[in-house]
Amino acid sequence: MIKLTRRTLLVGTSALTMAGMVSFRTMAASRTYHALLVACTEYPNLPQRNWLVGPKNDAALVRDYLLKNVPDPVRFAPENVTLLAKDVPGASGLPTHAAIKAALADLAAKVQRDDFVYLHLSGHGAQQPQMVKGDETDGLDEIFLPVDIGKWINRDAGVPNALIDNEIGAALDAIRDKGAFVWVVFDCCHSGTATRAVEVDDELERKVEFADLVGGNEAERAAAIKAYDEVISVAGSRGVDDNGTRKPAFTLTPTGGEPITKGKLVAFYAAQTVETTPEMPLPKGIADAPRFGLFTFTILSKLAENPNVTYRQFGQAVLQQYSADSRTRPTPLFEGELDARVFGTDKTDAVMQWPVVIKDGEATIGAGLLHRLTPGSKLAILPSALSPLSDAVGFLEVQSAKNLESRVKPVEFDKKPALKVVDIPANSYARVAEIAVDYKLIVARPAAAKGLEKETALVNAVLDELAIARETGFNIELVEPGKSADLRLAVMRENAVPGAAKDATAKPALWFLPASGDVTLKEGGKPPLIIIHDRQKLADATTRNLRTIFRATGLSRLAAASDYRPEDVDVQFQVKRRDKDGLEPLQASVVPRVSPGDEVHVLAKNGSDLLVDINVLYVGSDYSITHIVAERLAPQAILEEGLLAFTDTSFGMERMIAVLTEAPPESEKQDLSFLAQDGVASATRGMGSASFSDMLTDLGMAPATRSVMRLADKSGPKGAVMIFPMETVPRA
Repeated sequence: MIKLTRRTLLVGTSALTMAGMVSFRTMAASRTYHALLVACTEYPNLPQRNWLVGPKNDAALVRDYLLKNVPDPVRFAPENVTLLAKDVPGASGLPTHAAIKAALADLAAKVQRDDFVYLHLSGHGAQQPQMVKGDETDGLDEIFLPVDIGKWINRDAGVPNALIDNEIGAALDAIRDKGAFVWVVFDCCHSGTATRAVEVDDELERKVEFADLVGGNEAERAAAIKAYDEVISVAGSRGVDDNGTRKPAFTLTPTGGEPITKGKLVAFYAAQTVETTPEMPLPKGIADAPRFGLFTFTILSKLAENPNVTYRQFGQAVLQQYSADSRTRPTPLFEGELDARVFGTDKTDAVMQWPVVIKDGEATIGAGLLHRLTPGSKLAILPSALSPLSDAVGFLEVQSAKNLESRVKPVEFDKKPALKVVDIPANSYARVAEIAVDYKLIVARPAAAKGLEKETALVNAVLDELAIARETGFNIELVEPGKSADLRLAVMRENAVPGAAKDATAKPALWFLPASGDVTLKEGGKPPLIIIHDRQKLADATTRNLRTIFRATGLSRLAAASDYRPEDVDVQFQVKRRDKDGLEPLQASVVPRVSPGDEVHVLAKNGSDLLVDINVLYVGSDYSITHIVAERLAPQAILEEGLLAFTDTSFGMERMIAVLTEAPPESEKQDLSFLAQDGVASATRGMGSASFSDMLTDLGMAPATRSVMRLADKSGPKGAVMIFPMETVPRA
């Protein structure tokens, strides 16, 4: 929970200037781009329940993106992309320990100064008692598991053929010592303490229990597991350092100075060391979708949408997508040279457009589901890549879409007739003409629970009524238990949940859980729940909860519809710790931990020459929404404000959300306080919203269909939703 502590300063300021940068195209002409993709699926020495499917799909998708979709002039030549995987065409071999080490050594031998190296490791991670005493603060080595790992018998030797964090770090140092820039992505996890309250179909965690790694006879196995459990029990607050900052799984980035000749490093981790990360069919809602790692697929989708950003901005986009997908866990981590630009690209505006390819009477484009194109998406046909939207000669509609390709056909749209395929100009481009956001909340019903059949039936009956009711303030679609969903419901007693307090109630309750189905009662966290009494009270309380969850999720999804550039309006949140002086930046690419007594301040700069309205809202771990501030920024103005202080009444994953909208001259200030009200307007809207502001209004009115913002060269007011996640925990 929070309490408001507003202190405002609104002043004018001069426009910000930007330092020049060395031309990327000059560097790209002389550098070589390398990639090593590792995909571990089948583990012969582990039980088959530990085998995976997604890593080979991860690697194939990453390879296709690097070879076909990276931004110009980045070029990954096929001979410089090495793939280690099973059952993937073009793979160089299996991802064994020796093969991975050899591939890393080969990179170190051939890279030159200023080359770029991309590394992607998908598979299982795990932990083992540290091999070198004192080497790890928690007494555990994080390890990545190649497919030929053996059973752990000799403590001094560790898990045979496992890649240890120090081993990976040394291999990367050898590459960086040559002056190459390294970007490494780990889509694996090493441990997990969350309790899954409901089963989720087709979702598999990329984690191996230590017991499955242990070999030897019964006594030796028991001794090894006991030793591991003893390390865990005294490890303290795992996953965070002494300052409460999240720790990455592998210690790769330096803590002190480095030679200026050494190449820089960026590392992306799917989860912190105490979390698991899943693989699942993706994208959601697509029939027979293949399985991918959630982290890998999200990274590729954000890259496809806009690669012309810094790694820090890219990390922010990944976290915002997790929020939009109702993923409170895991919390990805990003470290290293985060203010460098992805692939070293120039700072340019990303334009969602692609050449139109005509072959055998059909039209296709090199973009698809990863670019948020789905059947029905509209694209303008432009004579060239530099043409404004006003020069559109016609429009295309997506008929079918794969991850990196779509089949399109001309359609009548925006008062322009449908062209014939043969009449589409040669060398034309297809540019996204509208952005659609689907607000619908997918809700998984509660599964039947032993001894709670009556209460579960009552909940399902109430849900059936709410799904078809009008003017509820939300729009939901019910799916069966375990199916892909944004929100999962469970009927259970609190005292039956692992970790429950001694005074936990035994009364049946309806629990509102995230997409993962996890429930944790640690560090003060507790998902929303409703004690089940009579039918009417249950219906009223469920309506209130679904309404606030619907709005919170909708705000997160609107982040995808941003059409502001960072230099237009800059928003920063800053944290003042209760026991420290000064303010520390709240980086959008990091999920910080805050405690009661800490404060949040905002610093917003309007670098444009237009009026801009800013609204700040706070979404609590219980999905509550607090509207904190609504201000209008004049051109080149600054807003500095102390917003709130944290209290000790609720803990968990929470979000600061800044909503920016351009303000037309003589218009009323955009005020989103209506999103925090219990009720919503009873009016309804039609399709085809003209501006970002209209999409915000749609959210408050719970549209039955997608909300659409039409794009144009100088269209209606622009807007953006910026999400800054944080975790509130009790003060130590």
